[in-house]
Amino acid sequence: MSILYRTYCTLMRSEVSCSSQIARYARLGQIENARRVFDQNPQKGISSWNAIIACYIQNSQPSEARKLFDQMPERNIVSWNGLISGYVKNRMVNEARKFFDIMPERNVVSWTAMVRGYVEEGLISEAESLFWRMPERNMVSWTVMLGGLIQDGRIDEARELFDKMPEKDVVARTNMIGGYCQEGRMEEARELFDEMRHRNVITWTAMVSGYAQSWRVDIARKLFEVMPEKNEVSWTAMLLGYTQCGRIEEASELFDAMPVKYVACCNAMIHVYGQSGEVAKARQVFDRMLEKDDGSWSAIIKVYERNGCELEALNLFALMHGKGVRSNFPCLISVLSVCASLAMLDHGRQIHTELVKYQFDYDVHVASSLITMYMKCGELAKAEQVFNRPSKCIQIDILTYPEESHLVTVAFHPLLIVAGISLTEIILPLYY
Repeated sequence: MSILYRTYCTLMRSEVSCSSQIARYARLGQIENARRVFDQNPQKGISSWNAIIACYIQNSQPSEARKLFDQMPERNIVSWNGLISGYVKNRMVNEARKFFDIMPERNVVSWTAMVRGYVEEGLISEAESLFWRMPERNMVSWTVMLGGLIQDGRIDEARELFDKMPEKDVVARTNMIGGYCQEGRMEEARELFDEMRHRNVITWTAMVSGYAQSWRVDIARKLFEVMPEKNEVSWTAMLLGYTQCGRIEEASELFDAMPVKYVACCNAMIHVYGQSGEVAKARQVFDRMLEKDDGSWSAIIKVYERNGCELEALNLFALMHGKGVRSNFPCLISVLSVCASLAMLDHGRQIHTELVKYQFDYDVHVASSLITMYMKCGELAKAEQVFNRPSKCIQIDILTYPEESHLVTVAFHPLLIVAGISLTEIILPLYY
């Protein structure tokens, strides 16, 4: 064995080792360690450069990846594809297209990355234009384009594309079934489903969810019972099918039978128990949850607010904040309603501040709730200030406090005229 060959083998082993170390640190999110390995490698080959660029892309730092790309002494198609895919992953499709257009050569990965980028941005026409220009397509290319047409609601065109596919795997078939289910075309979805020789849990779940959303829960349940395996989405789809149809008892039985009480299912049961006035059952579900998200807190607070337990809703809201859980939009609206109901001006102002903090204050429902709260607390000037802010439409809930309605209407009379609302139209119904 010559000295030259042994040196070559040593360098190759060093290059492979360096690349694998960078990739390992990238998966762990340890960018600094990955960069240290790269910088300390005296003989950087193209695979090391590609690995460190991929590291920055994987950790959402496309600008750093671009800097390294520009410094590369040589590039191959993997380098170009890596940068384009990185821009796509970070939703920078225009930047991706700039590099795509100047690539010295492209392969199916390059084209597919760009098609995917346009699909993910909802630019389906641009995706189509590229797709039909592709010199070659693989299964991923066809499936991405199929998903784009389905996403755009163009189900018949999606079916035409599906029929043109040279081969159809379980992912493509499942996508097409899901598209039909979204449109409520269950007969066509079922026909495809029955034709499939191999199905996975996503395929089964798509059918169960489709029937459940179409209010055909009995058919959904029959399929659900014969599923070879079920996941969180399967259980949740079946449960929501019962709850949206108001079949609370069956929903409760299904919930009790669940091997794992998933957060989404618990939230759904809290909501449905609250709607039927079963506050104690809703609270029991909430208290037994091993994990809670902001939707869980929002749901139970809404239960108390809707069922006239305003003080308990406020206590839970305080407890939620004490645990460091961020308030979501529905939660803040519920608490604002409680503040209006109890005429708690100080609490209402705090909620208003939080709504401004999270930039929810321009929403029409928020504006309506704020006006209601301030007027119930006698703060007509503050209510008028909210009313004057830009909004498409504000509903003033004067029917909830008719004893002050004449004051409210007079205060807002000039604004109501501008909005095209007659003063008589508001006052007269209150006295007849």
